[in-house]
Amino acid sequence: MRIYVLTQEDPFYIPRLLDHLLEARRDVVGVGVVPGELQPGRFWRYLRLMGPRDFTLQFANAGTHRALGFVGRALPLGRSFSVSDAARRQGVPLDHVCKVNAPDFIQSLRTRSVELIVSVACPQIFKKEILSVPSKGAINIHGSLLPDYQGLLPSFWVLARGETRTGVTVHFIDEHIDHGDIILQELVPIREDDTVHSLVMRSKIGVGKHLLVEAIARIERGEVTRTKLDMSRARYFSFPDTEAVRRFRTARRRFI
Repeated sequence: MRIYVLTQEDPFYIPRLLDHLLEARRDVVGVGVVPGELQPGRFWRYLRLMGPRDFTLQFANAGTHRALGFVGRALPLGRSFSVSDAARRQGVPLDHVCKVNAPDFIQSLRTRSVELIVSVACPQIFKKEILSVPSKGAINIHGSLLPDYQGLLPSFWVLARGETRTGVTVHFIDEHIDHGDIILQELVPIREDDTVHSLVMRSKIGVGKHLLVEAIARIERGEVTRTKLDMSRARYFSFPDTEAVRRFRTARRRFI
């Protein structure tokens, strides 16, 4: 099966998931990186969200990860510290994709005979034209028990709203956000000392990397049981506002 991964650059989480995926699936024919959250113009947005302490720690961590990424080009390290590093380590072609729905990019997928598209935190909505390319469909991994907590930053929102459990969902992609049929889903309990970082690491990365590989294997074998979303339980969340941040801090939660 010929697989193409669409994602965004990230030094913290996505490289860990890609290391596992690209090692398990030697049939990935390309990784496309689209413009993501780590843009210079969003500095103040995330400072207001995270607060000075957590933002400073995260900024320092990002610098450390970038430095390790450079070191990893010369010395063998245990894991990748960027999306480009993960692709390079496994010899997978890396593309920089401005718009996933652009005709020239869609044609490039056809030229490569892509059979399955895998979205890992890809921040763009897939339209009908791109979804028609892969014969096996397109799938996404999301850090909640869909259809609940659709949208952005589910690990933040479950902590801010005092949930005791969350989960990971691998689902088919349609033209709506976090909306397609479920392939696999696994519950993850929330601990009293969880931060956004620890919860993402235990759920979307720790559980999710195995769930994603298993979902792909089931698609390849033709053994997928598709479960329709119960939209009566759906809740969608966007970028946190001031009230959401207040609730998060009142609950004594942190990002790191």
